[in-house]
Amino acid sequence: MAKIIKSILLSISIVGVLYAKESSMPKLIEDRCLSCHKTQSIPSEIIYRRYLLKYSSKDLIREEIYKYLRSPKRENSIMPPQFFSKFPLKKSIDMSDKELRNMIDGYMKYYDVRDKLYVE
Repeated sequence: MAKIIKSILLSISIVGVLYAKESSMPKLIEDRCLSCHKTQSIPSEIIYRRYLLKYSSKDLIREEIYKYLRSPKRENSIMPPQFFSKFPLKKSIDMSDKELRNMIDGYMKYYDVRDKLYVE
């Protein structure tokens, strides 16, 4: 029974995060990272959920996102092959490792539902 309640709460939280206001996303991440997503209508929250489902650890998610952004190839992507028939392959990011890792941390903080869950 407790597992069912936790699953329901997680689902509700995910829905809440998906409809969160974009204004709470740090401006730098919005400008440098998500502007292309918005222009091309690429659903960032769905991409993050795919990472969350495949890699359960925040550290592993961070590393996989980092690897993809440093070397954006289809084989490094979490997205299925058909995704690339609709959306272009990302261009390589031109920023320092520290700046990129900070951007990834901000992205994760914004989309990660686990930080927004409250369970008694």
